[in-house]
Amino acid sequence: MKSNTPRRNPSPNHLDTLRAEFDALTHRLQEAEAAASTAQQEADAKSRAYHELEQRSHSTHWSVTEQRLYREKNQLEAVARQLQQDLVLLREDHARLKRKVHAPGQLEAARIEMTALTDRHTVLAQEITKARTLQTQLDARIAAVEQQIACDTQFTTNQLMNAGELTAIPAALASLHTELTATRHTREEVVRRIQTLQAEHDALPDEIRQARDTCRGAQAIVAEIELQDRLPVLIDVIAKAAVAAHRAGFSRERHRYEIEIPEEAIEAASTALDADLSAR
Repeated sequence: MKSNTPRRNPSPNHLDTLRAEFDALTHRLQEAEAAASTAQQEADAKSRAYHELEQRSHSTHWSVTEQRLYREKNQLEAVARQLQQDLVLLREDHARLKRKVHAPGQLEAARIEMTALTDRHTVLAQEITKARTLQTQLDARIAAVEQQIACDTQFTTNQLMNAGELTAIPAALASLHTELTATRHTREEVVRRIQTLQAEHDALPDEIRQARDTCRGAQAIVAEIELQDRLPVLIDVIAKAAVAAHRAGFSRERHRYEIEIPEEAIEAASTALDADLSAR
């Protein structure tokens, strides 16, 4: 029985805010990458110019030009290094915000994939059972035909020996041999089909687990977004409790406040998350 718990998503306004921040950060990142690339190219060009001049010089003393190029090279290399360091932090922020912005869509896509994989797993199990039933029937038919051929062959042999001359092989015996060949071929095809179905069936649990893990990761991000969306309503009360506990000596932290979650709320959340995973 499916839960009737409504699926919650972050409010459009909050998601719109995150998307706007992500778009702005994407633009900043592109500009920063371009600036870092330009700075690195300028530093490389200046370094080449300095080393080329150094190789052409036959003096044991630095010329004024060499000193100037060396200083400019070092300055440009320092700028390029700093831009690369800034770029690392900017990329981390961009990746973190990207996960949040894409989490609702990723959750829906992973849920659809997991449902499709689970349905396919069920269908494959049914097809394997059906094919194995057919294989059992074919095995029984092959055994029966082989036994009939053995009996008819002995009967025909006796007839030929009694007749003392070569006569035509009975059509029924020839027909049995044809049936046996066709049945054996069919069985081989069925066995190959079972192997193919079984291989796909056995591989699906790992794919289902991966899709479930993706779902749960996206669920966690979406739940965090929802929390951040609703937190402003309660932040003043939480801050007041945190500061009061700190002043009273109950806590060393002013910026953190631990809240114990009732077990029934945990169970309800678990049920809602499980229902969200299986929702179609």
